[in-house]
Amino acid sequence: MNPIKNEYIIEGYSVQFPYDAYKCQINYMQKVLYSLKHKKHALLESPTGTGKTLCLLASTLAFQKHFLINHGSLKKPIENSSYPGVIKSEGGSIELVGIPRTNVENSKETKTNMLIPRIIYSSRTHSQLSQVMRELKSSGISDGFTIELFDSEAENKAKIEKSSSKKRPIIKGGKKLFKATILGSRDQLCVHPRISKFRGNTLIKNCRKITKEGKCKYHNNLKQANISGVAADIRDIEDLKSIASSSDSGYFCPFYATREIENICNVVLLPYNYLLDSITRQNLKIDLTNTILILDEAHNVESVSEEAYSFGLRDIDLALSQKAIQNILEATKLGLLQEKESDDKDSEVDISFDIEVAVALATGIHLLSRNLKEIQCPVPSNNNGSKFKSFPKMGEVQGVTYPGSHIYSLFASSGFGIDNFQAMDECLTNMINFGQNLVGPGGNVSSQLDVNSVQINARIGALERFQRCLRLTFNETVMKNPQWFKLYIHYEPDNYKEINGFDENGDQNSVIDPETPEQGMSLYLSFWCFSAAAALSSLVSAGVRSMIITSGTLSPLDTLAQQFSSSNLSFDVFLENDHVIDSESQLWAVTLEKGNSTNNTQLIGSYEARNNPSYFSALGSVVFDCVKRIPDGVLLFFGSYSLMDQAVKYWTDQGLIERIKAFKSIFIEPRNSFELGSVLDSYMDCIKKGVDSSSQSDGFFKEKKTKNSLTDFVFKSKRISSSGSLLIAVCRGKVSEGINFSDNACRGVIIAGLPFPSIADARVCLKKQYMDESKMDGRQWYNQQAIRAVNQAIGRVVRHRNDYGAIILADKRFNQPNIYTRLSKWIRTNTKHLPQLDSRQLDNISDFFEKKLYVGTPGATTQSSEANCNKEAYTKPLTNNVSGNKTFYARNPSVVSFPNLTNEINTLLKQVDNKSSIKDDFKEENSNAMNATNIPKPFPGLVSKVSIPWKRVKTSSPGSESPNATLWTFSSSKNGSSNLENQKRTNFNIVPFEKINYQQVLNASKELLREDEFNRLKPYIQDLSQVNSSSLRSIANILLPNHIMEEKELNERKSLALELLKLLSNKYREEFRTIIEKILSNIDMMNDKALVDALKNEL
Repeated sequence: MNPIKNEYIIEGYSVQFPYDAYKCQINYMQKVLYSLKHKKHALLESPTGTGKTLCLLASTLAFQKHFLINHGSLKKPIENSSYPGVIKSEGGSIELVGIPRTNVENSKETKTNMLIPRIIYSSRTHSQLSQVMRELKSSGISDGFTIELFDSEAENKAKIEKSSSKKRPIIKGGKKLFKATILGSRDQLCVHPRISKFRGNTLIKNCRKITKEGKCKYHNNLKQANISGVAADIRDIEDLKSIASSSDSGYFCPFYATREIENICNVVLLPYNYLLDSITRQNLKIDLTNTILILDEAHNVESVSEEAYSFGLRDIDLALSQKAIQNILEATKLGLLQEKESDDKDSEVDISFDIEVAVALATGIHLLSRNLKEIQCPVPSNNNGSKFKSFPKMGEVQGVTYPGSHIYSLFASSGFGIDNFQAMDECLTNMINFGQNLVGPGGNVSSQLDVNSVQINARIGALERFQRCLRLTFNETVMKNPQWFKLYIHYEPDNYKEINGFDENGDQNSVIDPETPEQGMSLYLSFWCFSAAAALSSLVSAGVRSMIITSGTLSPLDTLAQQFSSSNLSFDVFLENDHVIDSESQLWAVTLEKGNSTNNTQLIGSYEARNNPSYFSALGSVVFDCVKRIPDGVLLFFGSYSLMDQAVKYWTDQGLIERIKAFKSIFIEPRNSFELGSVLDSYMDCIKKGVDSSSQSDGFFKEKKTKNSLTDFVFKSKRISSSGSLLIAVCRGKVSEGINFSDNACRGVIIAGLPFPSIADARVCLKKQYMDESKMDGRQWYNQQAIRAVNQAIGRVVRHRNDYGAIILADKRFNQPNIYTRLSKWIRTNTKHLPQLDSRQLDNISDFFEKKLYVGTPGATTQSSEANCNKEAYTKPLTNNVSGNKTFYARNPSVVSFPNLTNEINTLLKQVDNKSSIKDDFKEENSNAMNATNIPKPFPGLVSKVSIPWKRVKTSSPGSESPNATLWTFSSSKNGSSNLENQKRTNFNIVPFEKINYQQVLNASKELLREDEFNRLKPYIQDLSQVNSSSLRSIANILLPNHIMEEKELNERKSLALELLKLLSNKYREEFRTIIEKILSNIDMMNDKALVDALKNEL
């Protein structure tokens, strides 16, 4: 069944959408379609949870489908065209023909415009792309791409056509025109039982070897397998690997299969580093002519783009490269080259090379090494005989800096130029191929060479790095825009030597003399790109029609557009989207300047804070107060690992960690990414199992305590359950990006400090300098790096329409306009600025989660999936250029029904009564209709009795003549009342109003309430004219906190609430009555559920 239920006309395009679209989703798709329609490039920010992926797919496919239909009707000019990549007509059927990688760049613009715009959807990781593929499949938005769009009788007329390219056949099948694939590396896609166990270059080398020898059945079966179905049936990487390794499909290689079908796909998914790196893109032969290019999760695009066009070359790399060429030339002299050529006649890899060019390369590398060493570059001195200084002073650069254009002078003086680049690049490629083949089976190297496999691999690796440097240096974009680059020559401690143990010969276990500055130090040639425009503009030059850069955290868009733009690339479409959530009811967000009332130290998590115990004490008080009140999962993000380590150490020494463990299990983000998985699993397990303070089991602080079910009952009867997890992490770490902490996995995010890049990093200093030289504010860029990382971390808390949580920005600097105004729109428009968290604000946190835990979020059933968040339609009218057939629904208040636990508790109490160990304790209570259950020792200090709510003494009705009549009634199950009565067993009945003085209520409040409660209530009573919905909820929560379990005190507080109700205006009386009823119902439900749990545990 087709899941599509809505069609929207946006910018003249018919958009199929599986849900009722929210206003923010309509806005988003409108921006996308406007960009595609007018061939514009866009920067679009839309918060996580707004259905961004689905909107991107729906809008771009609508545009592609529209293009397909319109050009399908132009049969006469197109059907006789030999130009590949257009829709061809044959026998009345319409077929989508693939776009071979040749004869495209020289085409005329008119022919290019007839190409069907292919969608290339890129994201940061393969896991994110797999999620996109699942979204594409489950949404059904691609189901309309069938031949019936053009000819209802053409169902059986589609066929397999052969491409003009011998290497890339065009694979077609069935009536479905829509095809999609996901491109990955061999690491992700290899299914060979033995080869797939390798990683990186080792996997590549072994893969090429067995495919060349015809020993891989998966590669051998590629032509016989029905891989057209791979494209027609949308599959993610795991599904693809499962099918490819199944005998039902005849076995095939998914790595090569996806590259075979990539030509004919409507949508191609791949990581965006494949696109931004020009060398990788060239190797993959990705054609971008007339493509719609999406860069999703693009908050890292700036750094990834700059890194893709940067390189670093060390003196040891140059030495190893010379050794590699020497070994290869020696092998040639010994005749090993001819031997290899005879063995590899059918090899697709060319291992022959020009010896003269090889000698010229070796000479040039030697000259480059000598020229580098002649540069007067300061060598860092020893630090009292200890490790070398790895960082310069703040804001200083240790080394020599040149403009980017100087790289060409340096290379020219060493014999490298654009005139001989092609010959040298070809020679390097063939020498690298030959060098890799010098290592035979079992890692053996010919005994005629005085070198082992470890040495030859190290040397060939250095030669590959040198080739990359040449390719980037003589890249067309780089040569035309040297102003985007800087050349930096400097010394650094050689971690490569320390870790890998290689010296300049590629030998291991070399000894380094720590007393000699030059030893243990490498001379670096760093060629750094400082503009993402280098990578992005090259994509446009390759033929991209429209580029959509999008993420949940891109702000500020204006400065980002300035950084990304170039002579052939400008961004004209912008969007800073609203969130789908109701921020007032689903978000509790504050900025803080100081700790709590006991520690007024300012919260400034700067570099200097590392040596300030008062700061860690103040921050610890905030964290402790918050984790006590925020349920389930809480994420605490620091600005750096060093600050995180210092805080954890201080809190451990001061005993704060032990206090936090009474409420949360504690986990620390590991520095090694391979350890993160197990930490996250344990973090989630503690949340799912409801681990409480009396049973801690976590991945960092391990301690076991005995558990008593009645103690558990008391804790669960508190305002917020003392279970869950606290994960301490850093901004820009793995936890802050790309992990879905939806629902209970994250109910609160605390940001401690601002994650500014290290000003001691030479690259950061030079970037700021570059920004200032380019008339872009370097300081502003520096601030933006921190804010973007904060926005990304904050995004963990709300992941879909019905999600909710708290955000605490625990640093005074968040109040500064240049920082605060750069936060994402949905955050800054709903954040309160507070000096500190006083008792009233802490109660507000508890109240916020109380309502969510026991009343629920407005809307239908919670949907964790970002795509399935559309359960409630927006009520604002569509804009002029948007129309749809959707039905508008008014927002109705949620109806809360509580389970009837009467029978279950009666049964459990009887079962407990039958246990001999506690039979005598319950005997008397059972004979008196079990009005209360005594808690046995050793817990008499916690609470003396646990009330059974439906067994409370029935009070007099509102019309009673008794002067002491209680104005609250509770329905009883004793007389067989209905389920509906049990579900609504707490009713707030109102008697006729009489004039009352507010001073009487104030006096009664002072007598009944605790001092802190009275002090919080007093301002409200004294100024009831300023009351609103928010203050009504605060008043109700002060009067009726959930921890009140004694029947007498609860009735007294209810009576006080009724007296206060009489003082309210007619406008707010009914609302206040409803709030009180809900709170009382919540108390009943909470106690019932907790008692059931306690009794079950007793049994």
